Amino acid sequence: MNAYLDRPVVGITYSSQDLEDFALWRSLFHGFVAAGATPVGIDCAVEQPRIDGLVRRLDGLVVSGGGDVDPALYGGATDDELLRGVNHARDVAERSALDAAFASGIPVLAICRGLQFVNVVLGGTLYADLARDRPGPIAHRAGEEVLDRVCHDVEVEPGTLLAAWLGDAGTIAVNSEHHQGIRDLAPGLTAVAHAPDGLVEAVQLPERRLVGVQWHPEILWPNEPSSLDLLVGFVEECGVQVRSAAPA
Repeated sequence: MNAYLDRPVVGITYSSQDLEDFALWRSLFHGFVAAGATPVGIDCAVEQPRIDGLVRRLDGLVVSGGGDVDPALYGGATDDELLRGVNHARDVAERSALDAAFASGIPVLAICRGLQFVNVVLGGTLYADLARDRPGPIAHRAGEEVLDRVCHDVEVEPGTLLAAWLGDAGTIAVNSEHHQGIRDLAPGLTAVAHAPDGLVEAVQLPERRLVGVQWHPEILWPNEPSSLDLLVGFVEECGVQVRSAAPA
């Protein structure tokens, strides 16, 4: 049998409106192929009324990066001049996708905006702009042009689902391109990695097989082994879905 037929099918949400500004987008899909998956893009820039049915046919879901989550969803100021790329249609589509993933029990990897969105959906809040609202020694928005290289370290807690997907805990090097971050952690979520300045860099919901990371392993994977390890660990978790569904 062709080994590609056994690859987990992983849906990746994104916004087509962001493509022109995201020159490294191809690395995302290449990364999941390198990790052993068959990636399927799901454009959430527009309404997707059938997205729940699509997600239920997948082996895993990736909620990717992009513009800001609508602050109305967490009690933030909707007229904040530092907001960028808010898209109500994307928020609605990704909420439906996340609900469908939870209902079907498939693994979820939430990246950057995805981590922030998961936190908001589950009842948490965000810093609308870190440089203004939580200034510190780390420039978390280093610039898209340097997403393919490391920016700072994060400390991963042992005994976590994130550590299992990485294959280890402790200090790893990550890239960084986000101007928002978790303020109040949602009930049920656990913070499992932090930046040196204390900002939450990863969360998990083990009973849902969900991990969210604030960095971009889907971009950094060619240059940083831990990023590829994370993608591989997630895809292997999705592979459990494939094996359990296979006929005896």
